[in-house]
Amino acid sequence: MASFRRNPSLAFKTLTVTFIIGFYVVYTAIHGSLVGTAAPPKQARPKIQYQGWSSTKLNRGYEDGYHADEVRLVMLRTFQLYRAKSWGCDDIEPVSGKCGTSMNGWGGFIIDTTTTLALMGLWDELLLEIEHITSNISFNTANGLVDPHETTSRYLGALVSLADTIDSRTTQYISHEDRDAILLQAIRLARKLAPSFDSPTGMPWPRIDFSTNKGISSTPVAHKGDSKPSQQNGQAVDPASIGSSFLENRYLSHMTGNAVYHANATTAWAPMVWNKYVEDWPGLIDAPIDISAAEPLGRERHWDAGHSSYYSSLIKAAILAPADQHSQKYSDRWLQAAEALRHHLVSRSTPSRGEGLAKMQHLYMGKWHNGWYLNEQSQAACSTPGILMLGGRYLGREDLVTFGQALLEACHHTYNSTPTGLGPQLFSWLPNIGYLNGTYEPQTAMQQAELEKFGFWVADPSYKLRPEYAESLFYAWRITGEQRYRNWAWEAFTVIQKHCKAPYGYAGIKNVMVDPTGRLLSDVELVDESVASWGETLKYFYLIFADVEKGSLDRWVYSTGGHPFRMIG
Repeated sequence: MASFRRNPSLAFKTLTVTFIIGFYVVYTAIHGSLVGTAAPPKQARPKIQYQGWSSTKLNRGYEDGYHADEVRLVMLRTFQLYRAKSWGCDDIEPVSGKCGTSMNGWGGFIIDTTTTLALMGLWDELLLEIEHITSNISFNTANGLVDPHETTSRYLGALVSLADTIDSRTTQYISHEDRDAILLQAIRLARKLAPSFDSPTGMPWPRIDFSTNKGISSTPVAHKGDSKPSQQNGQAVDPASIGSSFLENRYLSHMTGNAVYHANATTAWAPMVWNKYVEDWPGLIDAPIDISAAEPLGRERHWDAGHSSYYSSLIKAAILAPADQHSQKYSDRWLQAAEALRHHLVSRSTPSRGEGLAKMQHLYMGKWHNGWYLNEQSQAACSTPGILMLGGRYLGREDLVTFGQALLEACHHTYNSTPTGLGPQLFSWLPNIGYLNGTYEPQTAMQQAELEKFGFWVADPSYKLRPEYAESLFYAWRITGEQRYRNWAWEAFTVIQKHCKAPYGYAGIKNVMVDPTGRLLSDVELVDESVASWGETLKYFYLIFADVEKGSLDRWVYSTGGHPFRMIG
């Protein structure tokens, strides 16, 4: 029998090799390498919190239990007085005890303070708030027109954050049914807020009429130096109103799987992030902005109230979800804005003639307004130092951490200089030689005396229990680990208790200084106005003294309203 021998032709061999290579290419495209090559490792997140704590076992992460409990007691007193006198109201007027309706009548205090109570472990009080939220609140109607920016910050942010906090298993006291009901309330509110994005550009309308479900213009506001009549058409808004609602909507999409919330928020701030107009100082947005054309109507540039929370939202968006498509763009834009702040808006004050620390020169943040350098700063800008430290640490820019510390030193100086120990709402200084010439000068003998003694003078002497200074102290403590920031926080908290305690809560004061005769006014001139952000202020004070792993900056990102969200990815 003839033997059988394989002797394939050249064409057959070629066909076989081609088939094997083709199969390999298709298989590896679907399943990965056949030889088991490991996928590239997932890039580790940069550490934000001070790492020295991780190598010690001192006092459970440097918890200061005594001071943390003191802050909890103030929150507990605030809650109990509100519950006894104004339960269901948006807030309580702290001197008279009257029911406040400043937040559309949905019980603003109840919703906004939920995350504060959760972080503090005040579970009984939180359960009372949750019962009210799930059983008694309807977002179908509203008392008056709705501000989408404030409503997102105070209401939507709190609801989404609370549901996320429950998911994080921080507490076992809240049922899955309550969690689902809370998230459902957030979805309902988000749907009612959706018409705010129905402008010609997708930028949010200044107000929403819940009775018609339509976005509308706000009350016209004239800006000094404006040249275009359209600026008074009620469609002019500031960058914060446009951009600082991104985190809440991004996270609601994450929790629900519905991308529309994220898409709306991205479209809303896209004209600022991808600005088609030439930026004289790259990164800084000219404002106000006409939402009908996404066009700047003025030349206001700064990191103060109305602007700063847009810039902070950029870096927070990058930290929250670094794998998002535009995360790098957000980081880049924030970095541009931070550099522009440093090179164009800050100025060092002239030396004062006072004693001790008052002789120091401080670095303050001014404003650019249609060609004029306004040498004034409000307490709202005192959130900026903390954001610079946050972004600087995340991006590996320790020079920005140092920059933020210098600005925080100046904010502390405004507190430390006054007789009450509380910072004035608005103050000015004379820029030193080498900086832009300031627009403002002292107008009275008292202001001149303050300038000589403190290196700044007071333009608005009121104090409004704002959270920004405490917020920056929180970031400074968690990022640097320097004890002085805890000390400054305790100093501020102590004087708030001393001067701001009122019959039905805590109130702002009219004057942090002394009058010409030297009498202290703050003891008798409390302001009978509720402060929506008081719970946020207490939250930051508490986190400064709590265990550093609670609300860690390596796992949580805090919204403009101070509501924490777990990082995505």
